[in-house]
Amino acid sequence: MKKQLISVIIVSLVVLLVVVSFLLYNEWPHLTGKKIVLDTRPVDPFDPLRGQYMQINYEISILNSTNLESGDTVYVKLKEDAEGIWRLVDSSKSRPSQGDFIKGKVTYIYGNRANVEYGIEQYFFERNAEIPTQNITVEVDVTNSGRAELVQLLQNGKPVKIDYQDFDIRN
Repeated sequence: MKKQLISVIIVSLVVLLVVVSFLLYNEWPHLTGKKIVLDTRPVDPFDPLRGQYMQINYEISILNSTNLESGDTVYVKLKEDAEGIWRLVDSSKSRPSQGDFIKGKVTYIYGNRANVEYGIEQYFFERNAEIPTQNITVEVDVTNSGRAELVQLLQNGKPVKIDYQDFDIRN
């Protein structure tokens, strides 16, 4: 009886540890990250399986580079401008020893330009939402390792107000 109780406790602790580690991994950028604001180029598609979302391309999504290949990890150094937007300073395959940066992955190359994704390219919202697509920036938490989590959409520096149309079954 005592061995069974110890086994149940050990299994429960392992399961709890796994769940807590997943939660901590997802929340780590919000707990320890630095808030930055990035300029965007949004598109508003709809996917019947995933719902309504905004596909976000960033000013830093396209890099000029001749030494990158598809699948490479890239570190983009950022610096805040006078408007509070963080802009590209430099990019490298090696992690910077100092300064603010975001980590991305090269998805494809065309000519001397590389498309980079940072894991913050989609923002999901409820169906029938009216979300503006002009003058949009994104607030992001970035850890000291470069991992980013999208926090909120901003329009003209203020949180985006999402209006919802009345739902009608005939729509």
